[in-house]
Amino acid sequence: MKTQLTLLAACLLSVDLANAQMNTNTTSTTTTTSTYSATPVTDTTATSNNAYSSTPTTMSTDSASNMNRNSTYSVTPSTNSYNSSATTTTTTTETYSAEPKKDKEWGKTGKFGIYAGVNFSRFVNEVVPDNAYRVGWQAGLYGRTGGTIFGQLGLEYRNSTSNLIRTGQGTTPGSVSDEVRGKIDQHFIAIPAYVGVRIGGTLGLRLQVGAELASLVAVGNNNFNLGKDDLNRTILNGLAGAGINLGPLTLDAVYNHGLQNVFENADTKRRIFAVNLGFRF
Repeated sequence: MKTQLTLLAACLLSVDLANAQMNTNTTSTTTTTSTYSATPVTDTTATSNNAYSSTPTTMSTDSASNMNRNSTYSVTPSTNSYNSSATTTTTTTETYSAEPKKDKEWGKTGKFGIYAGVNFSRFVNEVVPDNAYRVGWQAGLYGRTGGTIFGQLGLEYRNSTSNLIRTGQGTTPGSVSDEVRGKIDQHFIAIPAYVGVRIGGTLGLRLQVGAELASLVAVGNNNFNLGKDDLNRTILNGLAGAGINLGPLTLDAVYNHGLQNVFENADTKRRIFAVNLGFRF
C-alpha cells in the first residue's frame, strides 16, 4: 500500500513538474510576444506625424529624413507665377512713364497759347512808292496739334499802319500837283492756319507755312479821306514763319504776303513782318 502511495505521489509530482514547465514556456512565449510588440506600427506613424508637423528636437533619423523631404518641397514658391507677374507689372509701368518725359523734352505735345507782338508793314506797287515800314501791333491765340508734323489754327486782332503817297492830276498832261503824304491805319480780324514741322532739340524749333483770311473791321483817320468802302473788306494772305520754345514761352517770326489788292481801284498789296512773344499752356 505504501508502495502504491509512493508511486502516486511520484506521478503527481511529475505532473506538477510538467505543469510548471508548461507555465514557464508560456511565460517565455508571452515575453517573446512582448518583445516583438515593442516596435509597433503606430510608432512609425507617430514618427512620420512628428516630422510633418512640429519637428521636435528629439526627432529620430527617420524623422530627419522626412524633414529633409519636406524642406525640398517648400522651395517651390520661389518660382511662384504671382511674383513673376508683379515684376512684369513694375517694368511695364516704368516704360510707359518714360514717354511723357520724352514728349516734354522735345516739345512735341499739342498746346494752346496766346501771344502779342509788333509788325512792320508797307504797300507795294504804288504809283509813288514809299518803301519805309511803319510799326503796328497784333495779339492772338492759337491751338496746335502734337507730333513732328503739326497743324495750327488761330485767331488774331491786328493793327497795320502803312505810309501812303497820293498825287492829283496837274493842268499840264503828265504833270503832278497836290501831292499828299500820310499814313493809314487798318484794323483786321484774321484767321491764320498753318502746317508745320518740328525740328526738335532743346529749343523746339518750328518751321511753318500757311494762309490767312483777314477781314477789315475799321480804318483810322487819314489825310486821304479813305474809309472802309474804299478798301477791300476781305483779303487773302500767304504766311511763312519760324519759332522756338523757351520753356512755356514762345518766340515767333512771321512773314505775311498779301495776295489781294488793298484798295478797290489800285494794284496795291501789303507786306508785313511780325515778331510775337507768347505763352503756351
